[in-house]
Amino acid sequence: MPYLKVKDGIDIFYECYGEGEPLVFIHGLGASSDMYKPQVEYFQEYFKVILLDLRGNGKSGLLECDVESVLNKQAEDIKGLLKLLEIHLATFIGVSYGGVLIQQVAIKFPEIVKSLIIVDSFCDTSIDSYQKLFAMVGANQTWILHTPKKWLAKLTKSSYKKWPEACKEMENIILNMRIYETKLQRKAINRIRFNDKLSKVKLPALCLVGDHTNLGKKMMEQVSGCIQNSELKVIKNSFDPSNLCQPMVFNKIVHKFISNSL
Repeated sequence: MPYLKVKDGIDIFYECYGEGEPLVFIHGLGASSDMYKPQVEYFQEYFKVILLDLRGNGKSGLLECDVESVLNKQAEDIKGLLKLLEIHLATFIGVSYGGVLIQQVAIKFPEIVKSLIIVDSFCDTSIDSYQKLFAMVGANQTWILHTPKKWLAKLTKSSYKKWPEACKEMENIILNMRIYETKLQRKAINRIRFNDKLSKVKLPALCLVGDHTNLGKKMMEQVSGCIQNSELKVIKNSFDPSNLCQPMVFNKIVHKFISNSL
């Protein structure tokens, strides 16, 4: 298995498939690059697909730092991987936590980003509505991650009955997540305030969101509104992660956007 060894000695697991325009897929909270199996199968026929497990997740090494450094460290790992692969510019696709992280990459390292595809994510966790207040109160209850994994997996599966592929992978994510590091990453994204920084990002961006929750749509509307050169599309009958709830629709929309950006 290929690994990138970064400056502090941590091993970062990665995989590459196909040839051509490079696409970098960044996974969700507590997940791994396994969540992009439907995308690998589809996009490797057209592009170079690059996957990695962020430090603290999957097959990669430990995430050991303070909360404020989490996103920076993971963004630096991504830049290091592209350097190893001798890729100077890539399109970044991130779902949920991955969507937050690719915003960090675009803010900190815009020189390596050709375009962004941000999915089922957000850019600002400050409270501006009762709906968001309740959501953030829930997000801050990281103690729930210490619930027995089998119970948490059962609860999660019940939320994804409509989407069998997503249901199966979400159960797998819960059963294999690294609790301490997932908790640390959750705390990191609970603190983001990207609005002003995103307003300076002039890269082409596609913002995708499932229609399952009004709050999810509002948060992605905010992301799209902050980025000057962005478009927002809502995927019907979908939920976070939309790449698994509606993989064929997701792949088609993303493919079209990438092709138009070439």
